[in-house]
Amino acid sequence: MLFKITSSALILGVMFLSESAFAGCTVIWPGTSLSPTLPTTLSQVRDSLTPGIQFPSSTAGSEYVAGISGAGCRLDAVVVTPLGRVVPGVTYQGYTGPAAVFETGIPGIGYALETKNINTSWVSIGAGPTVFPGGPSGSGGWGYNQRVTLVATGAVPTGTYRVPAQTTSTLGAMLDGTVVSNRLSLGIGALSITVTARACTITSGATNAVVMPQLVTYSLKAVGDVSAAKSAPFSLGLKCDANVSVYATLTDATNPANTGNILSLAKNSTATGLGIQIMKQGTTSPLNFGPDSSVKGNKNQWLAGRSASGGVISVPLEARYIKTAETIKPGAMSALSTITFSYQ
Repeated sequence: MLFKITSSALILGVMFLSESAFAGCTVIWPGTSLSPTLPTTLSQVRDSLTPGIQFPSSTAGSEYVAGISGAGCRLDAVVVTPLGRVVPGVTYQGYTGPAAVFETGIPGIGYALETKNINTSWVSIGAGPTVFPGGPSGSGGWGYNQRVTLVATGAVPTGTYRVPAQTTSTLGAMLDGTVVSNRLSLGIGALSITVTARACTITSGATNAVVMPQLVTYSLKAVGDVSAAKSAPFSLGLKCDANVSVYATLTDATNPANTGNILSLAKNSTATGLGIQIMKQGTTSPLNFGPDSSVKGNKNQWLAGRSASGGVISVPLEARYIKTAETIKPGAMSALSTITFSYQ
C-alpha cells in the first residue's frame, strides 16, 4: 500500500512540473486582423463564375495574427479550429492542397483559410481542426500567420450586400493532447459589394405536358431500339439580358441521381420495358440527365443558346420511346423531368 501511495505522489509531481514548464507560455497575444476586400461594384453574368476560384477583383488578407509569449516553454502543438459554416461541394486549392470554403453571408461568395508557423509553409485549413507541431523549447518560432481568400461559390444574384466583421477561427496551444492556453479568436473585417447580375427570365413553357404517341410494341425488336414516332415538339422561351450564354441541365425527377439518357418511368406507370428519351428538336442524339443545379460546369450541362444583344431564346425539344427490357408490358406510362438553366 505504501508503494502505491508513493507512486501516485510521483505521478502528481510529474504532472505538476509539466504544467509549471507550460506556465510561462500560456498567453497567446493577437497580431493584425485580416481585411480582404471585394470590388465595390460587380457586373457579372449570374452563373458565370466557376466555384472554387478566387472571387474576381477581390484581395486576399494575409497577416501575422498570433504569437505565444514566454521563453523556454514546451508545447506539443498549436491547433487552428475553423468556426464558419462549410459550403458543400466547394473547395479552394491552397498552397498545400484543398481548403474548405466557408460562407461569408453574401450569396455566391465564401472564404478559405490557410495558416502557417513563421518558420514553415502555408497549410490549407479543412472543415475541422488543423494541428501544427510544436517547436523546440525556447525557440522563437511561436508566431503564426493566417491568410483568407474570398472564393466564388456559385450564382451571384443582383443586390447590395453588407455583412459585419466575423470570427472565422480560433487558435490555441496544446499540451498532452489538451488545449490549455487561452484561445485566440481570429476573424475578418466587414464585407460589402453591389452586384448587377445579367440573367434571363422564363417567358413560356415553364410547365409542359408532353403527349407521347401510341406505340406498337412489336415495332421495337431489341433492347435499345428507339421509336420512329416522336412527341410533338415542345419548347421553353426565355427573355435574356445582353451577352448571356444559356446552359441547361435536364434532371430525372423520379431518380435525380440518373446521369444516363433514359428518363425513368413514374411510379404510377403500368407499362414496363420502356423508357423515354429527350432530344433537341431535329436531332437524334438523346440528352443526358444531371443534377438539378445551375452551377457552371454542372454534370451533363449543355448549351441552349446565346443572347448577344438581348432578346428571346427558344429551347425546342422532343421525346421518343426506347426499349429497356426484352419484354414490353403494355399499359399507361408517365415520366417527369425538370430543366434548370444556368446563365453564363
